Amino acid sequence: GAYLITTLSVAAGIGGGGLLVPLYFVGLGVDQTQAVSLSKGTIFGVAMGNFFYIARQRHPKADRPLIDYPMACFMQGGELMGVVLGVLLNLLLPQIVIITISAVVLGYNSYKTLQKAVSKYKAESKAMTASKAGTASSATKAAPSSSYSSTDSSATVEIMAEAELSSAILAEQAVAFPLWAWALLLPMMAFFILYSLLLGKVFDPKFTNCVPGYWPAYAAPFVFYGATTFYMARRNVRMGDRMREAGLHHMAGDIVWTRGAALMLVPAAIGAGVAAGLLGIGGGMIIGPIFVALELQPQVGTATTGFMVLFTALGGAIKYLTLGKLPWRFFLWFGGLGALGGQTGQRLIAKLIKRTGRPSYIVFILGGIIGAAVVIMTIFG
Repeated sequence: GAYLITTLSVAAGIGGGGLLVPLYFVGLGVDQTQAVSLSKGTIFGVAMGNFFYIARQRHPKADRPLIDYPMACFMQGGELMGVVLGVLLNLLLPQIVIITISAVVLGYNSYKTLQKAVSKYKAESKAMTASKAGTASSATKAAPSSSYSSTDSSATVEIMAEAELSSAILAEQAVAFPLWAWALLLPMMAFFILYSLLLGKVFDPKFTNCVPGYWPAYAAPFVFYGATTFYMARRNVRMGDRMREAGLHHMAGDIVWTRGAALMLVPAAIGAGVAAGLLGIGGGMIIGPIFVALELQPQVGTATTGFMVLFTALGGAIKYLTLGKLPWRFFLWFGGLGALGGQTGQRLIAKLIKRTGRPSYIVFILGGIIGAAVVIMTIFG
């Protein structure tokens, strides 16, 4: 059961915790805390297996990684900031309210995702029919620098500058493992782990909310992750401006980074984290539908969401390991099971898309898993 869940979940770019926790609770007969810890270990294995596969993959229509690193770094900071607020709300709100919110939020996400999957499927069918009938047309766009000719020296200099900037941007985007992204993501992950251990009283058993430094420490993520989100917003907007300056056109399925887009995505990232912390689920069930709504290329959206799960899953696994809730042998066993499912899921979905030419299947799987999680989590709750 766990192997099947992880195989399907990783195909949709999520961890599958909403299904794994009830499975372990009922199937293994353990308490809820133990079920959650086993789920965290499994999801970390899923994320690791997923990463080793998607990290080597390239964008289906461009010379760049399949993972959208600018989007991942931007959303990760906002999500982790929101998780802190969500966990606090989880402690304050009655359980019946949390269950109701879970059913409403995830139910709505499942409905909208499946609705989007149907529309994508119909668009793919229409394109395939047109291609078979020989009526499909391909438009070729010539870059301004190559089609424009002038004897004006200033115009020539401007065209050459555009060409150099364009080449530099494309070379930067083509890097498989961008150092700037890892230099930002690793400190974010380290902060998340240290913060979890500090509030979990691993460093000091007496560190409670009665200690003077507790609330400043509790609020630290809002400052740290707020700063990283602000930095990534500015960086992505500058990148969008540079692309427009170089005359580079955004492809279908790309995010057009402007100030307005960044301002719109900040509350989306924070809201996803709040929902994840409040409902006790991974952010994939929230982030995934957001990427679908943004019309992100399905393979790119799945890879980016799966990449983000790696960092939150690692933080959760380390927290449960240090608290003694997740024994090492269980962590290795269930993590290995998750890694196997992750590898299988990615290869199966890649073959399916290659054979059918329908990326919409990813969106169908995502919506279906979220829908199943709504039913099971509500009954379980």
